[in-house]
Amino acid sequence: MENYTPRLKVTKVVWEIPEEGWIKVNTDDASRGNPGRSTIGFCVRDEYEDIVFAEGKEINEATNTEAEAVAIVEALKFCRMQLYPQVYVQTDSMLMKKIMEGSWKPPWCIVEQIEEIMQLLNEDNYVVSHIYREGNKLTDHRANYALDHGNIVCQDF
Repeated sequence: MENYTPRLKVTKVVWEIPEEGWIKVNTDDASRGNPGRSTIGFCVRDEYEDIVFAEGKEINEATNTEAEAVAIVEALKFCRMQLYPQVYVQTDSMLMKKIMEGSWKPPWCIVEQIEEIMQLLNEDNYVVSHIYREGNKLTDHRANYALDHGNIVCQDF
């Protein structure tokens, strides 16, 4: 045991700029209790790394899974209203990513949101991926700010 050296695995976690012509949307939630008081946050950035829109807002009392689903629905609705043709969606919820790609079945509590998400995803060109929490800090901050201080919307930077 004296000569044992553990093997460390290091993963560099960074937010990456979307490809030309694409918009990147990061989503997150914050909850106090499970279920409990909940907020969502999402941030939309363009190919120049500019923030196009960012929002944090309170939603109805929810579990963290329900809040994650609501965050994705709200982000996709925003992108639909803005007529963005190519959207890259990133979530720090591996559960939501696996459900959206069809690998896992959704829990009963979010079936309606998943149906809405899948309908929105089928209408345009979307890519969904997972991002580690460390790469999703801006969106996490939006959700937590809304939980602590109230709703916040940022646009037209």
